[in-house]
Amino acid sequence: MKIAGVMDKLADKGKTTEKEQYEISAAEAGNMWNKLAARYDLLESLMLLMNFVKDEDLRKEMQNLLKKIKQQVVKLEKVMAEHAVSLPPRPPSEIKITEDIESLTDRYIFTRMYYSVKRFLPVHIVAFQQSTSPELREMFKSFLLEEMELFESFENLGLRKNWLQSQPEYKTEKTGAGEIPTIMEIAQLWSKITGRYETIEFTNYTANLARDPDLKAAIAIGRKTLLRQISELEKLMQQFAAPLPAKPPEAESTLRPLDAVSDRFIYRQILRGVQSFLPVHMVAFQHSTTPALRKKLKQLLTEEIAIYDNLFTYGQLKGWVYKPPSFKG
Repeated sequence: MKIAGVMDKLADKGKTTEKEQYEISAAEAGNMWNKLAARYDLLESLMLLMNFVKDEDLRKEMQNLLKKIKQQVVKLEKVMAEHAVSLPPRPPSEIKITEDIESLTDRYIFTRMYYSVKRFLPVHIVAFQQSTSPELREMFKSFLLEEMELFESFENLGLRKNWLQSQPEYKTEKTGAGEIPTIMEIAQLWSKITGRYETIEFTNYTANLARDPDLKAAIAIGRKTLLRQISELEKLMQQFAAPLPAKPPEAESTLRPLDAVSDRFIYRQILRGVQSFLPVHMVAFQHSTTPALRKKLKQLLTEEIAIYDNLFTYGQLKGWVYKPPSFKG
């Protein structure tokens, strides 16, 4: 079967019966409860601190954050009620304070909100990775992508207002004109390209061992994506005059596949590899302050999220994904 046929089956897999749609795992139930409790806490902090905001740009950002978090709360409460997951205590609907506290500066309020959003991002990655229900995985993914936008908006505001400290720049004798990356951004680029070199070497190896035609097609698509990303990362490193790690050997053909290596084993190794990249991408995105680089790192992260989502659903279709304990509300 061609990979297009596989993707058609993945779309059909979402059209399940009502009973199947309402079966969730214990991890999914726990992640929903934790997310809702964290959002209740953030709502309370937002409503409290907005009483002391003086900067209008900060007020707009916080109002946008408040709106998005309230929308996410409504979604979580609805899905949790459908699955009979108990709710944590709700926060007050409104907090009004008339007394001004001078020690609560806009910079302090921004910092509190900025790091609150920043802490949410890796938590979303974990919830997305642990989700096996298409409905909930899509919800967790939407939360992640939405809050990436919020984080980026807050970071731009912080840099513009000089409320965030700039990291040391990476400079060499060959550094050209234009944007100069930070030392952390170069470190993240190095980590990414090293990981890609290791992954392409493993991918070339597994391509010789896979027997299932669908899996072979999926590996071929993954290999093409990896080679494109490697080329983009190499150009970025060269642009910033940063040294490159040693390249892996070219693809080799294995004439005698190992019978002991099953397609299911190969699939699970690939899935774990993609899964391990998600937090790496997130850390790089969180630590990037150079606009052009942050845009590229964000693209790599969103691309990896889509790859993992499709690969996981493909594994479910093949029966290669472990089924976690169910939640009984």
